This record gives sequence, C-alpha cells and structure tokens, in this order.
Amino acid sequence: MTDASEGFDYPRAAVAGDLAVVAAVAVVLVAVHVLLPEATHDRLAFDHGAFAPETLLTAAYVHAGNDHLLNNVGGYLSLAVVTYLVCLNTGRRAWFRRTLPVFLLALPVAVNLTSYVLLESRYPGSTPISRGFSGVVAGFGGFLLAAVAVQLRANYSRATAFFVGGFAVLLLLAELLWIYRDGTDPVEVAAVSAGLALAVSGIVTRGLGAKLGGDHYRRVGFDLVYVSLVLALLVWLVYGLFPASPVAGGTFTNVFAHAAGFVEGGLLAALTLVAVRP
Repeated sequence: MTDASEGFDYPRAAVAGDLAVVAAVAVVLVAVHVLLPEATHDRLAFDHGAFAPETLLTAAYVHAGNDHLLNNVGGYLSLAVVTYLVCLNTGRRAWFRRTLPVFLLALPVAVNLTSYVLLESRYPGSTPISRGFSGVVAGFGGFLLAAVAVQLRANYSRATAFFVGGFAVLLLLAELLWIYRDGTDPVEVAAVSAGLALAVSGIVTRGLGAKLGGDHYRRVGFDLVYVSLVLALLVWLVYGLFPASPVAGGTFTNVFAHAAGFVEGGLLAALTLVAVRP
C-alpha cells in the first residue's frame, strides 16, 4: 500500500524510528569529526587538484572545524525534520524514506562534481579543498520546497502549487540579488520583481476564484502561516549558505556547491517522488 492510501495515520513507533535515523546521521557526522584523526580528515576531503573519485562522497562527512560542523549539523537537523513533517502531513512518508539515502550517497557526489566543473570553468587551475555537509543541507532546502508544492497541489490545485512555488523560487533569487547587490544588473532586478508580481497575482486570482466557506477560510489561514514559516526557514538557509564575501579570513565558502545542492536536491526529490507513486 502506498503513502497516498495510508493517509496521515502512521504508527508512532514508525515515526520515531524515522526520526532516529535522521538523528543518527548527525551522530555519524559528529563521531567522524571527533574520533578520526586530522590526517584522515585530510585524506577524505575532496582535493580539486588531486581528484580522488571516492572523496566526492567522503568529503561531505568531514569538516574544517567545530563551528563548521555545528552549523551544518544544526542546518541539517532543522531542515530534515521540517521536510519529514511536511512529507508526513501529506501522506508521503515513503517519499522521505526513499530520498534520504539518495541524499546521503548520491547528492554529495553530484554536488562535488558540479562544483568542480563550475570552478574549473570560472577559475581554471584553482585547487580548493572541499569538505562539509552543507551541500546536503542545501539539498534539503530544495526537497522542502518540492514537498510544500506537492502538499499545496494536493490541498488546492496544480496552478496554486505552481504560483506559490514560483513565488518561493523568485523570493530566494531576490534575496541572492540583495546579498550580491554590488554586482546586480538592474535588468535582473526588474525581471525578478515582475515575476514576483505575476506570482502574487496568480495566487490572489486563484483565491478569489475559489468557493469560500468557513472551513476554506480556516484552511487557507493555516496554510498561509505554514507556508510563511517555511519560506522564512528557506530565507534563513540562503542567508547562511551564501555570504556576501565568500572568501573571508582565508576560508572559501563554496557557494557553487551550495547552489548545486539546492537545485540538485530539488531535482532528486522530484525523481524519488515519481519512484514512490503507485
């Protein structure tokens, strides 16, 4: 039986088991950081100059320091738990369960490969060393956005999900334009602003065209608060992953990997959604 048929009534033990698996990933990250010697961390990191294929995966599980680790663990737990709860509320527990191992095993490889290609094309000859779980954290941002769109489609319509999803993407693009405003093209600002206006217009039009009632008002009010909180979480994620100065204190924040994680996380989640359909 599929999640869609099971509805929202999942056994508490099953939910607790899922959350325990999510927490276990964080425990592994901490254990790797604390228990393995620094020399091993260096061997597991992805050196763009050496390009050892196995480190495309292992680099995600080592960190540059305690702050780096804590930021990634905190971001991972908050986004993974919220995404899981959205999937649970939509009756798609299997979707999350199928996607989590893909994120842990395939997403780091995809993110590091994409980052490698982008850095080589933009900065030929550069040999940074990549490490950290932030690409996977960004991937959960893409997964969360996809999960909210799926829920809105189930509760309302495909058009509502399209307009709200489009608004969310454009809002995050607007945030990036603000963060990197020194190099922003006015045409880009105008295009994003126009897109946001069209998305809002579409959302309002869908709302005005609906048959309203007491239950409808309550559900829409709840969903407005819920979507606003999700958007706030995604805005916080983007703010943390895309600093205005990627190079600070001699440390390079790989914004290319973060962007790849968000986009590829959303795409992989869409693929695993198709895989769990009846």
